[in-house]
Amino acid sequence: MKKLLTILFLSLQLFADDLVVGTTSGYAPFVSLNPQGKYEGFDIDIAELVAQKLGRKLVLKDLGSMPSLMLALKQKKVDVLIWAISITKERQKNLDMVYYQGDKVVKMPFLFWDKAPAIESMEELAKDPKKVICVEAGSFQEEALKKVPGISLKYIDKITDAVMEIKMGKSFATLIDPSLVAKFKTQYPNIRVLNLPLPPSSQSLGNGICINKTNTKLSAEVRKAIDELTTEGKIAELEKKWGLR
Repeated sequence: MKKLLTILFLSLQLFADDLVVGTTSGYAPFVSLNPQGKYEGFDIDIAELVAQKLGRKLVLKDLGSMPSLMLALKQKKVDVLIWAISITKERQKNLDMVYYQGDKVVKMPFLFWDKAPAIESMEELAKDPKKVICVEAGSFQEEALKKVPGISLKYIDKITDAVMEIKMGKSFATLIDPSLVAKFKTQYPNIRVLNLPLPPSSQSLGNGICINKTNTKLSAEVRKAIDELTTEGKIAELEKKWGLR
């Protein structure tokens, strides 16, 4: 009987559900590849802890860009998305978003090379169509910029590409997640940061784990897992580990 129970237990472990997490590398310290080609970062650690809480095996799917991530979730090719995705009113219409990290964003940090202009609003950037702003397609930053009439946008795949754009003078400015400002200022001393206000409709409530609205059971499980990790102090520990606090 004991042998039979052991076999049954091993079978359950073998066929346990996976937690398929959609993400994208190249966004350190949230998600990146280490020299050995393995995924690492704040969001990877969060995904591992959530999978443990749910009793599932973590499976990562790198989907390359925000549009691809959103499409995969809509088509149910992944269970959740974890990639420092900002919680906005617009996204909440179509997704369940479980808050796990980050402060409310009411201003957007714009990055310039060597010198920042003397302006006070995003609308002022739109006055000169030659002043191109580079941004990641499908990002929170793109959503905010697209609401500014006449602003010139150029799409890039990674924020490191955007820094090269402004350094080489190919773009006038780029935008970045507020939690990354200190790191990028240290890494690139020539960067100048200008925080411009966001209208209420474009503000962020922090970063959220995205789940298909039809998967209410998983949403409840993930929310419970994040609540437990917050209470246990695990998320605060990871923020310190990855330089987000």
